[in-house]
Amino acid sequence: MTTPEPGQPGPSDLSGPPPPLAVEDGTGRPVYLRRQPAWSYFLTPGAILLGALVIAAAIWWQPGSDDPAPTAATPGAAAASTAPAGSPTARAQAATLLDTFLGYARSLELDEQKLLQCLNDSANVQLINSHLQRGSQLGVSGTPTFFINNKKLVGAQPTALLLEIVEKERSPNPPTSLADYSQQLQQLAAQNPPSFEILPQRPDLTGAAFEGNPNARVVVAEFSDFQCPFCQRWTQTSLPELRKLVGDDVAIAFLHFPIAQIHPNAGNASLLAICAGAQGKFWEMHDLLFARQAEWSNLR
Repeated sequence: MTTPEPGQPGPSDLSGPPPPLAVEDGTGRPVYLRRQPAWSYFLTPGAILLGALVIAAAIWWQPGSDDPAPTAATPGAAAASTAPAGSPTARAQAATLLDTFLGYARSLELDEQKLLQCLNDSANVQLINSHLQRGSQLGVSGTPTFFINNKKLVGAQPTALLLEIVEKERSPNPPTSLADYSQQLQQLAAQNPPSFEILPQRPDLTGAAFEGNPNARVVVAEFSDFQCPFCQRWTQTSLPELRKLVGDDVAIAFLHFPIAQIHPNAGNASLLAICAGAQGKFWEMHDLLFARQAEWSNLR
């Protein structure tokens, strides 16, 4: 019998008090709970209606500041290491999360001024919020969660199972019944809640980052958290195999699902990846963030 692969629990699975947040009280005004954190998260009213704690990505300045420039950006830019990202010198010199992320940006030859402007753009926070809400509507309760067209697969399952679904979707007549899949996938479908299921339609992938043709016959969409260890393992073990199939008929899509209650830096990482994508290097930053996860996860 297949042992289910654990995934990263989602916001609705969490218990205990959340970290300090900035939330809206229904009037549109931010209400700061307990001590103001270095990064400020927002709980959207729509998330409350969905019954899930949906937390957006971080912004890079303290709320209430009249200065549109990030307060951490100027000193961070001056203090950030010029050594290659991940080197001992870089780790020693990078005192903050922003310093480290700016080092990653330089290693990818991003325009730092454009990056900082992007980090301050509230539209990118709204994009992450929209992905979180969409994931909640689709029943995403942990990361990673995949949608291979209209087939939902939960957790970092064995690569062979993911590839089985992809290959069947590439066929002229993709399966419409669970009986058309292997015993392992049928066992996942029999779990409560199911870790594999066939949905009525494909999910909305608006705002997703694509590798390959967005109009491909088969799109493997992942709801992911850059600080999630299961997502990192999948990225390092299964993604290279999936990338071998990327072409005219297979593409990969990434949607943001940072679980900030247990991963306080995940929202910041999502924002950084979005801003790298604005300069054409989302996937390079995606790979770098997962490869260096241990380096930045505990920084502030």
